[in-house]
Amino acid sequence: MRKTIMYTLFFSLLLSCSNDDDNFVSVMSYEIRVNYDETYGGEGAAGAKVTFLNLEDGRSYASTTGDSGLATVDIVPGNYNLTASLTMSKEDFETFTGQGVEGDVQFNASLQNIAITAEQNESAVLRLVTGTIGNLLLKQIYYAGSDTKLGAIYRDQFFEIHNNSNDTLYLDGLCFAQLFGSASTPSSLQSYHLPNGQLDWSKSVGQSKGDKSNTDYVYADEVIRIPGTGNEYPLAPGKSAIVAGTAVNHKAPLTIVDDEGEEKVYQVENPDLTVDLSGAPFEVYFRDYLVENGGSFLDSDIDNPNSVNVEVAFKSYSGKDLILDANGRDAFALFYGDDEIISSWDRLTGPDKPIDDIEDKTTRYLQVPVSVLIDAVEVQQSDPARQKPKRLPDVADAGEISVPKGRYSSQSVIRKQARIIGDRVIYQDTNNSSEDFEVLDHPLVEID
Repeated sequence: MRKTIMYTLFFSLLLSCSNDDDNFVSVMSYEIRVNYDETYGGEGAAGAKVTFLNLEDGRSYASTTGDSGLATVDIVPGNYNLTASLTMSKEDFETFTGQGVEGDVQFNASLQNIAITAEQNESAVLRLVTGTIGNLLLKQIYYAGSDTKLGAIYRDQFFEIHNNSNDTLYLDGLCFAQLFGSASTPSSLQSYHLPNGQLDWSKSVGQSKGDKSNTDYVYADEVIRIPGTGNEYPLAPGKSAIVAGTAVNHKAPLTIVDDEGEEKVYQVENPDLTVDLSGAPFEVYFRDYLVENGGSFLDSDIDNPNSVNVEVAFKSYSGKDLILDANGRDAFALFYGDDEIISSWDRLTGPDKPIDDIEDKTTRYLQVPVSVLIDAVEVQQSDPARQKPKRLPDVADAGEISVPKGRYSSQSVIRKQARIIGDRVIYQDTNNSSEDFEVLDHPLVEID
């Protein structure tokens, strides 16, 4: 009997060990190379921080490159997004390039959806580029919205512009663009996709920019613009301005009159989930524009006479208000552009549209030069397994930011404070939203 028990225990132990082996996830050593791009000679970049984000479980790994630009990390096999960043001091940059600059220079690079396995272990190469650091920033973006039953859904969305410079800047003519692209990573690539799953805009009918279509341009489906003659809307150093979807107090019930003249009330059961935007200096009011163009409007899109209505500079997106994607499948950009400038840019159909399917009513997208962007931010799905391919090139934003609680969570993303000079906050801007932004559980609304 004792032998029987011992044999039973022995085989149970063997079975347990076998099950542990089945569940064991091996760790492998992976080497990555980080080089400067050809503009700076293409040599290896020492001291670059490299981050690996696992797209299955959301875990991240980090390493730093040595003198030759190589870094090694122990990592679990899987699919990864890779980013690299390096800050070079003014003095080191001038010694390195011979070019004079006003301050530190930020380098960034990224690769998406890279498979790292025992069989696919060839070293990836990240090429560092520099981008424009703007004086006007997208300081805060509230795209997630609030609870669909207890809050205001998307009605309380807004973005906030900040003057990060030492000088008074004018917002007249400043444009905010929502950028179009693949909303998810395709399971199989088509001829109109880039290797990372994003649309290959060089395949658009009528495209004239060739290989630069995907690196030197972004594609907008909506551009709104702050009006003015050039000096009507000053923004002092260290000050911010909110652009609201609808500039009302979303904590209070919203009473409207619908198309049939009937009164309708949008109740807000939990005011703590939303925000008061009644003091926002700017708002997006589309009703007049939509009616003039033969469209319908949202009855919740009401006009606050105390807020300045932005202009519609370009619109092919069907949204009837400022509707940012609550899931985070979006990217945004700031630039200056009057009607003459914007009308000079190409309008292209999507790369997935063959020429025989294109009609006058086919949706077109505005081709915006990356060179005019003064700030850009990539936002992302909170679920790593459902993330979209990036829409912005690395020179505009090498990273991305998401709200971990997802859509209608009342969370916003806001820039980190870099330093404080007197009573003025300088916000971080390295053209890498993964590093520059943090998450607020509730939007911060401060009306200057």
